[in-house]
Amino acid sequence: MKASAPEGADEIGQRAIVACPECDLLQEEVELGPRCVAQCARCGAQLFRRIPGSIDRTLAFMVGAAIFFVIANAFPVLSLEAQGLRTSATLLASAQALYDDNERLVAILVFMTTVLLPGLEIGAMIYLLAFVRLGRIPRALSFAYRLAEAVRPWTMMQVFLIGVIVSLVKLGHMATVVPGIGVYALAGAIVMISAAVSMYDPRAFWGRVKELRA
Repeated sequence: MKASAPEGADEIGQRAIVACPECDLLQEEVELGPRCVAQCARCGAQLFRRIPGSIDRTLAFMVGAAIFFVIANAFPVLSLEAQGLRTSATLLASAQALYDDNERLVAILVFMTTVLLPGLEIGAMIYLLAFVRLGRIPRALSFAYRLAEAVRPWTMMQVFLIGVIVSLVKLGHMATVVPGIGVYALAGAIVMISAAVSMYDPRAFWGRVKELRA
């Protein structure tokens, strides 16, 4: 199976044609300088941009996200103290508690959006970027790229973090609620992933893949 080029781009001869994501106008791709942005000639929407060191920066942020993500799953996100009893919960334990309370659909949703899918996205991106950075084409290039693109819209760690913050406020008058290491690590993972997405340039990635195949 051959890897596909970034969505919206096609090659005709030696020219690269880009379709505007807003108005679908086909335009010839042009070379950009560092930190420059290409805009649609018709509607002004952003077509693509050039980010210096995109692969290295994205990989670095994704590795940082992986470290924070492991910590977030290994340590409690919060602890609840009431009447001398202390209860702690990790991300997996939160999903398990919902499952045990017969909230199975919610439990599956929490597990998928805060544990499984973010882990798949981080792992797939590190796999792709690390191999390309080392000058090698990943064997599962197509599968890993499509996996990362497919799961990205479904990762909702931000929603879970907001839920934890709301719990801290709502339960504060009933018991002593202490944020755990996991919640800080979760916030760190969210920041790292957001930074990685902002630095990621698909054209730089596929341009490097094309060079390695040549």
